[in-house]
Amino acid sequence: MTNSNSQTLESSLILDELIIHIPKAIHGVNAVEAMRKEGSRNWKQMEWIGFWFEHLVEKEIIPSVGGNTGPRYGNTVFDMQRKHVWDLKVHLDGSDWLILNDCEAVRFCIEDYSGIGYLIVEGSAQFDDDGTFKKWHDEQKGAQSTYEIERIKRGAPSRRRKKVFFPQRLVSVWIPTLGDLAKGDEDGWLKGFQKGMRNSNGTLRREKYQIKVNEVPNNFILFDRVL
Repeated sequence: MTNSNSQTLESSLILDELIIHIPKAIHGVNAVEAMRKEGSRNWKQMEWIGFWFEHLVEKEIIPSVGGNTGPRYGNTVFDMQRKHVWDLKVHLDGSDWLILNDCEAVRFCIEDYSGIGYLIVEGSAQFDDDGTFKKWHDEQKGAQSTYEIERIKRGAPSRRRKKVFFPQRLVSVWIPTLGDLAKGDEDGWLKGFQKGMRNSNGTLRREKYQIKVNEVPNNFILFDRVL
């Protein structure tokens, strides 16, 4: 496989704009307040980092480079589309696998748009070890979320929040065909996740792809930049 010049140029254009808008440190309080003020429905989400980046794409990147929100397949909406479709993901440095999107949605997108690209922001996090960020975030939300109520019922511990994220690297991955998707699975850098798993209410979870970022072959990588 060779990298298409069109995809490479478009990826470079988007990454250049991302670099302009990504701060050295993203504080959870600031990110949540910005999302709430600017009308994001996801400001209450516990995993705020990924949602903040999605919001950044919508509010800053698309208006600057052109394009629109990407196609929808069921409950999956890809982050942006110019000539090509791109989705932005956040990867915590030191973790093994990065969860991508619904398997069916990815396959449909590759078929319909001749591939899919992933813009991956990798970095480290400072955790909310004393619980002050969680307390503040919960106070902003008001009533407990359904997720929190179910967690308490199950007696499950509260997941440790991230309160600051430090972006360190931008990686652009392009998967052009269903054959390449299958080859990634065969070679071990791409695989399914949560097949057969159920939600707390008993419903089956949709299977998603996950990717081992540091093992993606070079011919699938358009750019790899240290911030």
